[in-house]
Amino acid sequence: MDPINQLNPVLDALRRQLAENIERMRKSGKLARGPAAATGRTAAPAAPSLDAVLAQRLGGPQARGLSPAAAARVFVETVLLAEFGQELLSDPALGPLIDDISSAFREDPAVKADFDLMLEELQRR
Repeated sequence: MDPINQLNPVLDALRRQLAENIERMRKSGKLARGPAAATGRTAAPAAPSLDAVLAQRLGGPQARGLSPAAAARVFVETVLLAEFGQELLSDPALGPLIDDISSAFREDPAVKADFDLMLEELQRR
C-alpha cells in the first residue's frame, strides 16, 4: 500500500481528534487562544510539505530505532506543528496534547494496526 494513500485517512482522523482536544483544552484554559493564523499575521514563506517533513523526521537512519510509541509521538508532533505552526512549541500544553493524541491512536486495535503500518512504511523510506 502506498504510504501517502494510507496517510490521508490517518491525517483526517488526527485532525478531528486534534480539533476536539484543542477545543477541550481551550475551554479548560490549558491552551492559549488561536494559532498564528488566527491572529491576522501573514503566512511565512512556503514551508516544506508535510510529507517531506515526515520523511525527514521518520525516514532517516536515526528514526529506524524508534519504538512504535516514540515514532507515534514524532508523527503527531510533526503534524501538529505543520497544521498549527511552530508557535505551539512554546505552549506548555503541547507535550500532554501529543501524549493524549498518540495514546488515542493506539487504543483501538484496528486504528493501531493501520497507524503502526503507516509509521513502519514512513520509517522505511
